[in-house]
Amino acid sequence: MFDGYDDDRVGSDDLAEILELSREEYQSNSVVGSSGSVDEPSYLRKQNLNGELNKIEREISDVVQHIKQLRDLHSDLLQQKSKIEKQLGEVQPTPNGMKRTMDRKGKGKAKQDSIDYTLEFDWSYELKARMKKVFGIDNFRLCQQGVCNANMDGRDIVCVMPTGGGKSLTYQLPALLTPGCTLVVSPLISLITDQILHLREAGVEAVMLTGGTSKEELRDINSRLISMASSKGVNGREIKLCYVTPEKIAKNKNFLSMLEKLANAGKLARVVIDEAHCVSQMGHDYRPDYKKLSMLRQLFPRVPILALSATCPNKVLEDLLKILNMKRTVDGNDAAAEGTVYFSAPLYRKNLHYSVLPKPSSSNKVLEIMSDYILKNHKNSSGIIYCLAKKDAENVAEELHSYSRGQIKTGVYHADVPDSQKESLHVRWRKGEIKVVCATIAFGLGIDKGNVRFVLHHSILKSLDGFYQESGRAGRDGQDADCILYYRPQDATRLSAIMFQETQAQQKLHPILRFAQDLQECRKIQFAKYFSVSSDLSMASWTTDDTDALARCGHCDNCIRPPETVDQRDVTIEAWQILKIAAAVQRQGGRLTLNGLGDLARGMGGSAFDTGGTGKGKAKERTTLDLGDVAGGKIGLSKDRMWKHSSWSCFFPGIYRSPIPQTPTPSMFTWSQGHRPYDSLESLARIWRRTGALG
Repeated sequence: MFDGYDDDRVGSDDLAEILELSREEYQSNSVVGSSGSVDEPSYLRKQNLNGELNKIEREISDVVQHIKQLRDLHSDLLQQKSKIEKQLGEVQPTPNGMKRTMDRKGKGKAKQDSIDYTLEFDWSYELKARMKKVFGIDNFRLCQQGVCNANMDGRDIVCVMPTGGGKSLTYQLPALLTPGCTLVVSPLISLITDQILHLREAGVEAVMLTGGTSKEELRDINSRLISMASSKGVNGREIKLCYVTPEKIAKNKNFLSMLEKLANAGKLARVVIDEAHCVSQMGHDYRPDYKKLSMLRQLFPRVPILALSATCPNKVLEDLLKILNMKRTVDGNDAAAEGTVYFSAPLYRKNLHYSVLPKPSSSNKVLEIMSDYILKNHKNSSGIIYCLAKKDAENVAEELHSYSRGQIKTGVYHADVPDSQKESLHVRWRKGEIKVVCATIAFGLGIDKGNVRFVLHHSILKSLDGFYQESGRAGRDGQDADCILYYRPQDATRLSAIMFQETQAQQKLHPILRFAQDLQECRKIQFAKYFSVSSDLSMASWTTDDTDALARCGHCDNCIRPPETVDQRDVTIEAWQILKIAAAVQRQGGRLTLNGLGDLARGMGGSAFDTGGTGKGKAKERTTLDLGDVAGGKIGLSKDRMWKHSSWSCFFPGIYRSPIPQTPTPSMFTWSQGHRPYDSLESLARIWRRTGALG
């Protein structure tokens, strides 16, 4: 009708803008009263002014007609929009074999109040056929089928599924059946690389846009996306999945412009936000750039969002929905037509076998034990060994290869490894050329390799959340896998020193220490109790069809430990003694590491300790403590047995604090301000009454 604007995008705000532009254009091209001269005869000037007036009246008439046509167009578009929205509301998928209820008015009209997405739908046969052909998977697991169905129905979704539960399939499979490109936002390059390798091996057109993407590949990807947005053919190379980091969304305006073109062309099929708990500061892994993803709903209000997470407690879920501008949740088994469809799956995975093993003080002995374990139990299997530091990862990889005389093919992965080497490692690991990846936490979230038979932790890590997540990278194919933590109390001291400025992080350390030193309670039950408190997750999250949340798993180290290997001893007196000694040291201004406190309590070094020397130029003084007078004598436990019977973590929850040094050093023992050491006697004695393994 009119050139210069897009009929599909004219709204009331646009109309006002057009009128304003028309006014400005008229003013710039017209100068009222400019014809004629004040010196010309009056009859000529009058004639010229009448001519200009006639011209303005004609233009006004044209503008009025233009406005009428725009208003008519606006009204017509609103009617079309309302009609289509009504049709959309009436289009609901009908599960195969589902009975519909009758309308209350008795007209016999089919009515569907809610949808059970776990049932079969018209697209189910094609979904399963493509799943088998592309991914080689015969059957859905956990809540995968429900999430795929809700995806196919174009719903907003939140899916909480345990690490290794198969979250990736819930969006990758529907992406193959729906037109357009699915955008996947993922936090780590390692995860993105792993997913891309997996998809390309399966013949899926998937790309990633990261800092490591070459200029040539970047040009090719942009060209293909532009072709999709302009509805031009792409020679069968339509991009089905595009992976990006949250930084790409938050900081790249050109990319957002590209996404807007895709969305306007109806070629942005879905936005997937992996590790979605990262959007919330209430979550255990908050990332500022994730919070900026709130702009996605504002920019693309009609593009459905799928938020995925392994753990998402109620408070985090509420925050997540608010930040991402998603509606309240509805149950995926009984979903109303409006709302965000919610799915969850049990967090317990019965194919994972958890153990905590004593870690020798000699680093060489540790590596020898690890080498023997791998060669004996998983000689030709894939595995991951997580290490606390980059140097540890490099050393473990080198020594394992040496101890095994080349039988264990190792690779190294940490933040300082160049991207090209990381990608090469992924490829070689997936092909089986490298069997064991020795890595830091950088080898992160969502590693998608099914046949990982073991995940070992060389040292205790920062939190039980992290241990659950990292160990969950084992056994994703559903087959048996081992998850082993090597623990010694000295590692806790080292870790505390590394985290000396992170108050909340130090609080996260307490539960993993209790987990490592508990030799009785089932590991599954320990996880269930921890997450029910720390993340406000229902105990039902650990209930499966086979077992209750509080039923012992029957296959972790604590469940199968022979009773005769457990040494039970009441060490209440020893607990009282060490508290008395610690209080005496504190009164005299002493500073001790936890190991130093243990030596002092056992009478080592003449029962002497240092005082003073904390300020510049202040000299240290050697002070002797009369253990008999203070605590009735020295503790009658060997050093090893002392810490086996005790719980190292008993010192952390407020009994002592680590003064913040200029550089991280082993934690020094001092009492927290306002804390009376005797108040902790009962809790400390209760902890110390726990059993210790013999040997």
